[in-house]
Amino acid sequence: MTVKEGRVPLLPFNAQVDTVAIHALRSFLLQGPEDIHIYTPNKLRRLYRSAEWRGQLGQLDSSMLSSLISIFGSLCTGSRETCAYDSPLLSRVQGEVVVDRRSYSPFVLNAASLKVQLGMVLADSDRFWSMRVALAATEVLISRSCDKASRKKLAVLINHARIHYYAIRSHSFHPGVHVPYLQALLNTHDPRYVEILAKDMSYVLRTHRSCHPKTLQVFYQLILKHGTTLSRRSREVIVSSLWIRLQQAHPTCHSELRSESGSATPGVDSVDTYRPDHPLDVSWVARYLSTLLFQPLHCRSRLRHRFWFMEQLFAVFSPSQELTQRWMALTLVTLFQSCSGVAITGSTSLDDVPLEQLQSPVAACWQVIFGLATLEELLKPSALSSTERPLQGRDSIRDILCALYGRWLQVVNAQTVPRDVACAVMASFFKLASIVHEPSLVEGCLALCDLGALWGPASFKSLTKHHDHSNTVMTAQYLVALLRLHGPNTDMVLRTIDAISTNVQWQRGVLSTVVRELASTELELALAVLDIVKKAGMAVDSGPLNILAMSFTRGGTLEQAVRFLKDWKSQLSQEQRDMLTGAIAFRIHDVELVRSFPKIFALVVDAIAGLYDSQSPPTHLRKRLEGLLLICCRHGHAPEAVDVVFGITRNTPKYFIPSFWHGLCRTLLRHRQFKSAVKVLTVVKSAYPSISCRLLNMVVNTATRARATRVAEAFHDQLNRSTKLYLWYRAQFNLSSERRIPRNIASLKLSSFLCNLSYKDPAFEYLFGELLKAGRVGAAKRIFARVAPVASSRRTVLGNLLLHGVSTQPTPRNGRRLRKLLSLSEELTSQYGFQPDRVTVNIIVKALINWRTMFDNVRLRALFNHFIRVGYPPGDYSSQNLPFGSPPAGQPFMVGEIGLSSHVGFERHVKPLYRMFVKAFYARGDVEAARRVAEILIVEEGKYRRANAKERKM
Repeated sequence: MTVKEGRVPLLPFNAQVDTVAIHALRSFLLQGPEDIHIYTPNKLRRLYRSAEWRGQLGQLDSSMLSSLISIFGSLCTGSRETCAYDSPLLSRVQGEVVVDRRSYSPFVLNAASLKVQLGMVLADSDRFWSMRVALAATEVLISRSCDKASRKKLAVLINHARIHYYAIRSHSFHPGVHVPYLQALLNTHDPRYVEILAKDMSYVLRTHRSCHPKTLQVFYQLILKHGTTLSRRSREVIVSSLWIRLQQAHPTCHSELRSESGSATPGVDSVDTYRPDHPLDVSWVARYLSTLLFQPLHCRSRLRHRFWFMEQLFAVFSPSQELTQRWMALTLVTLFQSCSGVAITGSTSLDDVPLEQLQSPVAACWQVIFGLATLEELLKPSALSSTERPLQGRDSIRDILCALYGRWLQVVNAQTVPRDVACAVMASFFKLASIVHEPSLVEGCLALCDLGALWGPASFKSLTKHHDHSNTVMTAQYLVALLRLHGPNTDMVLRTIDAISTNVQWQRGVLSTVVRELASTELELALAVLDIVKKAGMAVDSGPLNILAMSFTRGGTLEQAVRFLKDWKSQLSQEQRDMLTGAIAFRIHDVELVRSFPKIFALVVDAIAGLYDSQSPPTHLRKRLEGLLLICCRHGHAPEAVDVVFGITRNTPKYFIPSFWHGLCRTLLRHRQFKSAVKVLTVVKSAYPSISCRLLNMVVNTATRARATRVAEAFHDQLNRSTKLYLWYRAQFNLSSERRIPRNIASLKLSSFLCNLSYKDPAFEYLFGELLKAGRVGAAKRIFARVAPVASSRRTVLGNLLLHGVSTQPTPRNGRRLRKLLSLSEELTSQYGFQPDRVTVNIIVKALINWRTMFDNVRLRALFNHFIRVGYPPGDYSSQNLPFGSPPAGQPFMVGEIGLSSHVGFERHVKPLYRMFVKAFYARGDVEAARRVAEILIVEEGKYRRANAKERKM
């Protein structure tokens, strides 16, 4: 066996071992959809290298090699975008890819070279991935500093990619085929490759019926970056391809235009009209002309002034026109389409446009439309705010507007523009002139409108049908300009629209458009216009009000938003009212933090009062509405806020959750709003009876501390025994000014009071526990010794209270506390007949668990196993299959001897015990044991719920 030079000779192997790599490679490439063989990229590369070293790649057919080229090409480029040339086997290659993806490129080139050597024809997918590999290599060279060797290698790679691209460009229209090649030529910034790019781009424009946005993006970059350096021949090729594209995409346009030229007159409105919610403006006109140029829109679509649009396209890009005019028109289209990514200073690029080179009225109209549309895109409303800060580049924009105005004078004199388009252009002039604060330009546009008779509806009879929307927008932009220049003036606004037309419906459309225009940027002016409308007894449409409501949710002062909701809530939709209320509630917290004027909160209450009388607010608004009402209560508007709560609960009694009622009562009591708190109690009593008693006691206790005796006396008969005792103690110690009675003072007479109180009284246990909480363990033992002989039915409950009180005493050592607890349990059992139960066990176990030095996680596991063994619910385990594999724990500290014969209740006994074990295991870091006990608790809780549900059905 001969070995290639530079390789380590392999050990002799048999023929079966020799074909393992090629057989594995073939089985992977021949697998069907039902087969699942997952290979990692490294394994696939090793198999290919092994088969190549042994000279066995010739056993692969053309389709197998194409699959390998596609897989390695995808790994080399790392593209996640789907393409027509992706291999279906790519999803079977999973795993970590090497950091340097270029290491896969030799496999693509070797496989393609092997196909050529074997006489196979390269498929389109092979050429595509070979092109992509070459383009990936050019990206590295372009990013480096180009020396002579790098430029030579770059030329070879681009030539290699161009050969493959020319072979497949007529077979595929996917942007993934064309955009990488065209973008690579553009990134070189070399005049030679830019000329080639212009030629190849013209081919795409001629042959592609629909230009993809990514392809157009490369085209726009070519015109913007290299349009001034392109040769005359390249410019001619590009604009000629656009003319050919127009003729191919619209084959019937010439004949239609000629047939319509006899009957259709430019400037006369056709039957087809725009919808009212889509007014005609220069941005729409420019966008539609651009779309007609690059997208295959059907020429027979019903569109107003279709004749004029198509006439503009064929007149501007006709070969009979000079190349300078056609190229300038294309540059304007490119500026408009690319201005979204250009900064505000990018408007200065319009200064480079040689205005004197465009002499025909059609070319001048084209320049005015695209110039104004580009400026509007650059001056987006979100970036304007011209009333708050000076506009950047104002002087340059003003000079451009004046130049465009001069060009528009030629168009108006020629009278070749439809009335709607002329109104749209004048509206744009008014808008931009007001933005740059140029009163002279506004006056000049006003004179042009008077000269062209563009004011007022074109026909009052057609007003209800067509709405003459372009004229409405122009008048609205003129009013907006007046408002921006001179401020809100009622007489000025009303006198202006009355001078133009007295038609009420037309005036309503104009004012609605004014509000819509100002709603996104100047909310104060928009509100001023609404005030003018309201004073004049006029009305606006609901659409602008909804837009204004949306704007107030994102910006504007809080006072303006609240005032708008208060004044116009009747004309807003329910959804808009909910949205605006939620936004106000969300922003009111910031206002409260900065301690704004309390006038805001009065406006808030007035705005939302009566808002939800007929229907309840949505559930998603509940949390914000609750916070808003609580804030209003804290700022002196509790009665109004409670009225709002009453209005909502009248329709949905349980709209507010119990925690809100607790917070509302605490807020009202903290601010001494006792009458409002009493009103809240009536609502809570009907909606949530379970918490009404607790809230009642809280209201009466607070009222007593605040010396509101009439409130306390009104509810005295509804109080429970413990609350009455609480009030009695206040009267005894004369502590009505204190927020709470000190427990140590109250316990001084509590022991003597309990000696005289019957053990059958419901408040006896509560007061007995209060005595233990005050630390009077000795007094509690004496009371138990007095009651135990006669209270056999209450002996166990009181004994558990006593044991619990001892276990919670502040003893410095856990061992001492546990000894006291066990000795007291034995004493109570032997002397007073105390019978321990499961609650007693839980008390003792809690004391055991708190002793961490004695009871580690191992002993706790053994203790839990002991409880399962003696009959506690085991979940999915049993007494034979214990949760923890620990040895039997015996009966530590008498736990096994006391209380384990009584009934086991889940809620009272099992659930508290298991929760203690979960917390103890987590405290000791034994997460596994804690999760296991939690799983047992979940299983038993499910069984308990199912049993209760079954009993209720029976």
